[in-house]
Formats: sequence, structure tokens, C-alpha cells
Amino acid sequence: MLPCKRALVLSRRLATPCITPRTRRIHSAATAAAATTTAAAAAAAAAAAAAVNARSSVSEAELQKFVKVSQEWWDPQGAFKYLHTMNAPRIRFIRDILADVHRVTGEERDSTKWLAGKSVVDVGCGGGLASESLARLGLKVLGIDAAAENISIARVHNPGLFPQLEYKQTTAEQLVAQKEGAGFDAVVSLEVIEHVTDPVLFCKSLVELAKPGAPLLVSTMNRTLLSLLVDVVLPEYVLRSVPRGTHDHSKFITPRELREIFMSLGAQHLDTRGLILDPLSNQCHLVPADLGVFSNVGIQANYIMAFRKND
Repeated sequence: MLPCKRALVLSRRLATPCITPRTRRIHSAATAAAATTTAAAAAAAAAAAAAVNARSSVSEAELQKFVKVSQEWWDPQGAFKYLHTMNAPRIRFIRDILADVHRVTGEERDSTKWLAGKSVVDVGCGGGLASESLARLGLKVLGIDAAAENISIARVHNPGLFPQLEYKQTTAEQLVAQKEGAGFDAVVSLEVIEHVTDPVLFCKSLVELAKPGAPLLVSTMNRTLLSLLVDVVLPEYVLRSVPRGTHDHSKFITPRELREIFMSLGAQHLDTRGLILDPLSNQCHLVPADLGVFSNVGIQANYIMAFRKND
């Protein structure tokens, strides 16, 4: 990790995100999604629902990147070592958001009893890193992934958690179309959206999977020069701890873009935190978006964002 003062200076210099044609497409799609639905439009949307739900935001090329290294999911020094590193801070954030949404306070907040029986879907669960951690909190977890290889790895890793934790090979769009499990108490998708072909369609499915008032939690990477350095160049080309080509910087999404997408789809923003990942020491720290007088300095690379579906 860069020394604090140096990091703040660098972050201020690198704070302006790259503007790409994809940025404009995301803004256009989000604006379109925000249009108010009239009764006539609702009827038309219902008639077209089957066709829309048949679409998928899954990229076969991106999927194959993870299939090739699927045997390494539970190797803390393998291709997914930084997901292992980020797992504990992400789970802590998810638990805190759930406590806030359900207004859990005091000593009860420190226990896990209040989490028992609440349902969560982990979209793009991979080998089950986050799914297992969520299930150990007492949550009823369904982990879904488009890759059969990932689901196979997840199922055999800790079968003792069944039926608290179940897995299914499917996509968010398919789960919505099949009307299976619709209405989860929380929807989670970690380091997935930067690999999909259509971020708006993907987020729409996440919102549709949530119960009214339920939280949605998404972690991803900001599209800045700093993220290019710490999430692509350093791990993939210098340290070679992540396979080359794993990430496409042009597909990273800024916090502003992600917030606009979810708000246009009927969700309100709750909180955003930075995940400061140091590839050299293999440590991760959950930090506020703003550090002192420096706005958004904590979310210049990896970040996690929480929303709540409107009632």
C-alpha cells in the first residue's frame, strides 16, 4: 500500500474517471430505465417480459476466463487470492447494512440470531467464497453462477452447510424468468458486474430478485488510472498473481454510474465504501468514500455499494 500522504496526493490526481463510449451507453440506458411507467406501458411491458427475461448479460468469453482456473477457487495463493483477501471486509459491510435495514441495535447487533432464516442470493458466486461466509452467519443462502464448473467446486467444498447453503447453475436473468426464489431478503453480487455484457440488464435482474425494501449489495472496480494500476497492471503484469486478461479496464464502472443505474431501476442508495487492496502485503481495508477533506479518495479503485429496493 502506498504511504498515506502519497496515496492521497495520487488519488487526487487520478480522481477523474476515463470517459468512454461505454460510459455514454450506460448513462443512456440508465436514463431510459428511469422513465415513469404508465398503465398502458405496464401492460406492454408485461407482454414483452418473456422476451426480455430470455436475454442474458453473461459474456461467454468472460465466463471461460474463470472456468479455466476454477480449480483454484479455494487456494488462498491462487488466481483468486485477492478475493480471499477482500472477503472478510465485504462480509462485514454486508452484515452492517443488513443490521441497519432491519434496525438491529445494541447487544443484539453483535449476535447472529437476528440473521437466522433471512434469505440471500449470491449472484455470480463462483466457488462459493462469499456464499459460505454468509451461510455461517445464519443466513439462508442460494449461490448461483453461470459456470457449471464453479458450481461443482462450490458444492463439494463444504457440503456440511447444506441445506443452509444451496447452489444452482443459472443466471440472474434466468432466475427471474423462472420465477424461482424471487423475493430474497438480500441480493449480493461481488466482483461480477465488470464482467457482464449489459450492466443495466444485469442490475435490473438483481432488483427484481429482491423483496420490496430489501438491500442490494454490489462490489466492483472504479474506472480510474489508479484502478488500472492496482487492479490490472500490478496483479496481472507485474506480480503475475492474477491471470493476464482477467480484467478489462474499459468495462469498470464508476460509483456514479452504478448509483444512477440502480436509482433508475427503483432502488435508493444507502452507502458506499472503499476496499483498499494492497497487492504487495495482501491486505484489504474497508474505508469511507471520503477521507477527511478529500472527496471520493477512498473509492478510487475497489468499492462496495449498498442500495435498498423501494417499497
